[in-house]
Amino acid sequence: MAPSQNQGDHSVGSINSHVGLPALDVSIAFPQATPASIFPPSESDYYQFDDLLSDEEQVLRRKVREVMEKEIAPIMTVHWEKAEFPYHAIPKLASLKVAGGTIKGYGCPGLSLTGSAIAIAEVARVDASCSTFILVHSSLAMLTIGLCGSEEQKQKYLPSLAQI
Repeated sequence: MAPSQNQGDHSVGSINSHVGLPALDVSIAFPQATPASIFPPSESDYYQFDDLLSDEEQVLRRKVREVMEKEIAPIMTVHWEKAEFPYHAIPKLASLKVAGGTIKGYGCPGLSLTGSAIAIAEVARVDASCSTFILVHSSLAMLTIGLCGSEEQKQKYLPSLAQI
C-alpha cells in the first residue's frame, strides 16, 4: 500500500481505504459562517409583501431587523463556529419585546399572528438558533400556559416569562 493510502493518513487527497474515495475537505462542505450584517441588504420586495403588512407590523419588522443586524449578527459567527449559544445576548433578544407573541395580557405583546411570524422570520434571517430559542420559549412554554394553564398559573408565570 502506498504511503498516502494508509488507513491512518487523513491528509487532503489521501485515499480512505474503507471506501476508496479521497478524504473529504470539510471546509468545502461547511464554509465559515458569515454574519448577516455583511449580507447584501434586503431591498427588494418582489411580491410587494410590505404592502400587506399593517403600519404596526412594518414598524415591528424594521425594529427587529435593526436589533438583529446591529446587535446579534456581529457576534454570531464566533458562537456558530464554537457551537455555542450566546447566552449573554438574551437581554438583547428580550429588548425585542416579542416573547409570548400572540398572547394578550400578562405582560405579553399580543401581536397579530402575522406580526409574530414577521418578528421570528427577521430573527431567523440573522440566526436560526436565536429564533429557535424565542420560539421554544414563546410557543412551547408560554403559549402552553396561555392556552392550557389556569388563571393562577397565567398570572404567576407569564409576566416573568414575557421579560425573557
